[in-house]
Amino acid sequence: MLKYRLFQRQSAAVSAVLATTWLGLAACTSVPAPSGEYLDEQSGSTIAVATEPMVFARERSDVAAYARDYATLVAVESNNAGKFAEYLLLYRWSTVDRRMSPLPPQDAGELSIEAEGRVIDLKPIDPFPFELSGRPALHVPATADFVAHAYLVDLPLLRFMAASRVLSVRLPQEPLASPYALWRDGRAALGRLVRRASGS
Repeated sequence: MLKYRLFQRQSAAVSAVLATTWLGLAACTSVPAPSGEYLDEQSGSTIAVATEPMVFARERSDVAAYARDYATLVAVESNNAGKFAEYLLLYRWSTVDRRMSPLPPQDAGELSIEAEGRVIDLKPIDPFPFELSGRPALHVPATADFVAHAYLVDLPLLRFMAASRVLSVRLPQEPLASPYALWRDGRAALGRLVRRASGS
């Protein structure tokens, strides 16, 4: 009887160890939830990012079926030793073959945001802020073929965009002037970033 009880205890201990090991392995292989914040060690800035981007699309059935041009907007707040700055990042990319419709040149970065009958014209920052480039947390497109720009904005503009019912964008320096319609809605994530940044 004593040997049987010892065997039961040893079996229970082994089972607990195996269960803990499997849970640990599962935790290691699961995808971590996006935190929306990271520290750029080179600049010392803490970067807060909207956890979902706003993706705008323009149908390009003129060149291919189901082809689209995309403009991804990502809202960011930078905190460098208590000095805050807000940015919009733009990634311009496409599923259209570049031989049929090349991406715009790097110097064609003007952006027009159209919301609730209001037009906001933005010019890109030059040079592009190095602490805002190449990070997966910044929702860089999966394709390597894109053009990126950064725009200095403020919290009232981001708040206005998050609350807008009608939202589209144009890239006025592109040969094709038609607008990009909201295709993937990231306004809720933008609103959360604004509330967090404003402390409300």
